[in-house]
Amino acid sequence: MTDLFHYFGQDLVCDQDGALACARETIGTRQSVLRRLCTNENGYLWHRSYGAGLPARIGTPLREAELQRLILAQLAMEARIDQDAPISVRIVASPPGGAACTISYTERGEAGQDSFSFNQDGTV
Repeated sequence: MTDLFHYFGQDLVCDQDGALACARETIGTRQSVLRRLCTNENGYLWHRSYGAGLPARIGTPLREAELQRLILAQLAMEARIDQDAPISVRIVASPPGGAACTISYTERGEAGQDSFSFNQDGTV
């Protein structure tokens, strides 16, 4: 599946010809996961279970186990992630009042595991 190249909180990107750039494979999956995790809970009228609302939790007490469960629950709904392969979420507190996350997963149809890190506000 091909999506427009778009990181949460940033503008769409154009390619060298001026057309909207596409995000394929690994980058597309990373962007999709990041959008899901940073979208506010109940943020989509027709898809209430979409979104973890991580940026809205900045400044609240960090409850690692609760945050891990929330992220894993959202990743379980992500179509691009192989749900039969191990998924890990590592959370580290990052002052003031935020967290840095590292997620490891396997994309559907891929052999190796991929991982990426991002801050709770959605920056990579």
